[in-house]
Amino acid sequence: MKLWTNGTFYTMEKEGATTDAVLTDQGKIVAVGQEAILCDAAEKVDLDGAIVFPGFVDSHLHLLWYGQFLDRLRLTDTASKQEALARIAERVEKLAPDEWLFVEGYDENKWQDQSTLLTRDELDQVSAGHPVLVRRIDYHSVSVNSALIEATGLTADANFTGGGAIDTDETGRLTGVLRDNATTVVIDAFPVATREELGRWLRLAVRDLWAKGVTGGHSEDLHYFNGFKGTLAAFRDTLTEDFPFRAHLLVHNAELEAFCQSGEQFVSGDPFLELGAMKIFYDGTVGSRTALMSRPYADDPENQGLQIQSDEEFEAMVKRARDAGLPVAIHILGDLAFQKVIRTLKKFPPQQGQLDRMIHTPWLRDDLLEEAAGMPICFDLQPQFMSSDLPWALDVLGSEHPERAFAWKTLIDRGFQVSFGSDAPIETPNPFYGIHAAVTRTASQDLNGRRYFEEEALSVYEAIHSYTAKTAAISYKQGERGKIAPGYAADFTMTRENPFEVEEARLRELEVVRTVVAGRTVFEK
Repeated sequence: MKLWTNGTFYTMEKEGATTDAVLTDQGKIVAVGQEAILCDAAEKVDLDGAIVFPGFVDSHLHLLWYGQFLDRLRLTDTASKQEALARIAERVEKLAPDEWLFVEGYDENKWQDQSTLLTRDELDQVSAGHPVLVRRIDYHSVSVNSALIEATGLTADANFTGGGAIDTDETGRLTGVLRDNATTVVIDAFPVATREELGRWLRLAVRDLWAKGVTGGHSEDLHYFNGFKGTLAAFRDTLTEDFPFRAHLLVHNAELEAFCQSGEQFVSGDPFLELGAMKIFYDGTVGSRTALMSRPYADDPENQGLQIQSDEEFEAMVKRARDAGLPVAIHILGDLAFQKVIRTLKKFPPQQGQLDRMIHTPWLRDDLLEEAAGMPICFDLQPQFMSSDLPWALDVLGSEHPERAFAWKTLIDRGFQVSFGSDAPIETPNPFYGIHAAVTRTASQDLNGRRYFEEEALSVYEAIHSYTAKTAAISYKQGERGKIAPGYAADFTMTRENPFEVEEARLRELEVVRTVVAGRTVFEK
């Protein structure tokens, strides 16, 4: 047993509720407060005045993609297209003669010289004949060079499943840009990762998350690496009592048959690895001009976005999930996408007690929320998307954009379950970045400046609640995780400074001093 003392423990049972001591045993909280202190047999852990919360859980990320991202050349912090190309050229110089290069994470909206997607001709200038693929930060478009086009035999009419596009210029020549499902044509040409590589990427990701105070994550990885069986095995090899992290894995719709044949169960009770809802991509992103909107894009008046499946195909997917006993988790960016999704889900509701997950949903309307009232749905939201997407997304969508933009307060006030995550590696999986965004409503390019749609701002408590008790609830762990109380998991995130007392502008600066999973300290600063 361990007695954790000399800290302020925010229990998250209600706003302001604290206790001053916690007793844990075998990964669970046994007692709190005076009852904990009365135990003489426990090993004492002096927290030196730390502020303690239930372990923060990221409700939507991609663990393997994040580990891969940490392992690869990444361009997230480049300030110009020329800087991005220079970094690629520098890495190309270090490649073996026949080696291919996969680069991650550029965002042209941050570039000060040219805010345009990378093209094949630009990559040709720096790639010296090596096949090169560069993935945009939102994972919904990639850029490739001529060497990769030749190596893969890519043509404008290449086959792929679902919605997407292979861009050509006015002469019919490939530009090197591929969007949404078309990206699989070139990505799948890269070698399949080994089980050992998957384990290494998982360890990279989890260690980084521990340092950020994250004790668990809801992740979607089971389709993109080594198949359902091989990828799941890598997770089981890695996440154990000796390397504890609580992973809740979504099942990609393409892996539903593999799931059904595997004998795996929905939310099985494994403390470190469970399977959840079936994942479906309904549309794309605003950055790639593929989010399905009710009105055309201001800078592309003939375009309202992309619906990845037809109505009939989407309905069939939902039916298959229901036949397998699963709720669905749906990537939704546009307001028209949300409208079409909820109308289908009303026809085919999940089993009693299950929740369908609405992922992202940054652009909503009041009439749609009224239509969705009372449905068994929850919302996986990413506060940092507001900071990254504004104000440029307002220019892209125009003045007639949907009125409920990143409407976190509205969703909570209307009684919907809301949880917070990062969608890492698309955003940095630091919960305090998300808390800052939720509370201040400022954009990353001006963190102390304009507050966008300020009526949707949350309190610090509401934001932290969405990383703790709310993430536990949408993974069916209410009563087990997300609070500091007897019978709950001994998962803790600790800071030196108190987020309820620092200035709002400093919330991003808070540092984690200790992370505990199942009673075990996995990170200490």
